[in-house]
Amino acid sequence: MSKLVTFSIAFLFIITSIFSQSQTCDCQTDLDFVVEKIKKMPSYKKQIKGEKETQFKNLYATLSSKMQQPILVEDCYKLLLEQMSLVNDVHASIHFKDAYLSKEDSKDTLKIKSFKTSKRFKNHPRTTRNLIDLQLELSKKELKDLEGIYGYGNQQKIGIYYAENNKDLIGVILESSVSQWEPGEIKFYLTSTNGIKYNVYYYNHDTRTPGLVKSMSFENGRIWSYKKVGNNANEELPIKDQSDWVFKTLNSNTQYLYFGNFSSFSKENKETYKAFYADVKSNLSAKNIIVDLRSNRGGSSKLSDPFLKLLKGKKVYIITNCFSGSNGEQFTLKLKGLKKAKHLGQTTRGIIAYGMNYGYQYDTPSGHFMITPTDMGFHKYIEYEGKGVTPEIALDYDRNWIEQTIEIIEKDAQ
Repeated sequence: MSKLVTFSIAFLFIITSIFSQSQTCDCQTDLDFVVEKIKKMPSYKKQIKGEKETQFKNLYATLSSKMQQPILVEDCYKLLLEQMSLVNDVHASIHFKDAYLSKEDSKDTLKIKSFKTSKRFKNHPRTTRNLIDLQLELSKKELKDLEGIYGYGNQQKIGIYYAENNKDLIGVILESSVSQWEPGEIKFYLTSTNGIKYNVYYYNHDTRTPGLVKSMSFENGRIWSYKKVGNNANEELPIKDQSDWVFKTLNSNTQYLYFGNFSSFSKENKETYKAFYADVKSNLSAKNIIVDLRSNRGGSSKLSDPFLKLLKGKKVYIITNCFSGSNGEQFTLKLKGLKKAKHLGQTTRGIIAYGMNYGYQYDTPSGHFMITPTDMGFHKYIEYEGKGVTPEIALDYDRNWIEQTIEIIEKDAQ
């Protein structure tokens, strides 16, 4: 998988370098700094051995050869990401720190007008495709096709089409109601990594700053925050504005638990957990329990694992979606270890085998970037990293997932 990712990031570098900005940096010094931090990560120590260590060193040499002179800042960012891509660690990240537009400026008409006179705006990557022809072509794609026209809320229409390698995809602005973007500008690149999973190299909607988000599922007409026009099925998403801690009785035989967040960093969340756990311990009585982990943001096992003992002996129906991550995924696997458990819904994100206890962040010497390395290892879950945990039963995207789960419970009882 690492070879595919590296090739694709290099491919994007070729595409975008001709559009790069004029500001440069000493990328070699930043690369050395990033490599030093990467080598301390549990994921590096577990994975980068033998042939992979040789590959890591060879890539370092190749990238260094491109850094003999100061290079363009965004090109440097891509090269740093390429080095990190050899370690399968979705939690680890490098952030681009330079501000193109602040969020405040992005709402200021005069500031945006000034920004549009800058080289940075004029040299932003643009599609080479004719927009009229592209939009016509994409409008004919079927709803099940990855290519097509997508919406970013009601603010933009994005055309997604295959790159020349027929594996990765490009997202280009077709229409925009926000003035800092214009039709023809590229909004993101999708790099195929593992089956339905893609890394998204994107430009922030408000500030236009580049970034990378890893291991996003591309299915049901959705990739990250972009939804295909005409596909209105969204039942994989949790109930809007629902609390992170929900316990309720659905019928005489079935109770429902929703966990949205196991974070122990928040004092408020820990206090909520204590009260919630006490309530569940006292009132969990049904033989069937739905455990809803859709969009669970992860956190600490100290807030998740105590529920395992309460659920032991119950018929447990676990629901996940493509945004269920980290400790939420670990908890999913632990629940699946119960004798009477069944996993439903959608494959999880795949950000499971490593993590951050302290969450230290380090600015690179140039000041243009910030690396957030991982410092926790759960390597026993490595087979799911960047891939996710796949459910036994996929649920339909156009019907309520709780109702579908109840139907399955009733069928199991027959």
